[in-house]
Amino acid sequence: MPAENSPIKALEQRLSDIVSIKLKDDRIFRGRLTRCDQYMNLTLGDAVELENDETKAKYGSILIRGNNILWIQIPE
Repeated sequence: MPAENSPIKALEQRLSDIVSIKLKDDRIFRGRLTRCDQYMNLTLGDAVELENDETKAKYGSILIRGNNILWIQIPE
């Protein structure tokens, strides 16, 4: 896969956008993507945990380890 088409590059182009992330344990977080690295570890600002599309908890800034991520939804 060419470097310009890698998932990391796609995330880097979406820094400061609101993203939704589902973890392997079925929790969903939404927040502003502030940082990502080569292991797909992500930091979100203004992060909230969602349950049934309702806010369950507010966290502010959080770090999500890449190996816990099931999927990432980015805006089009």
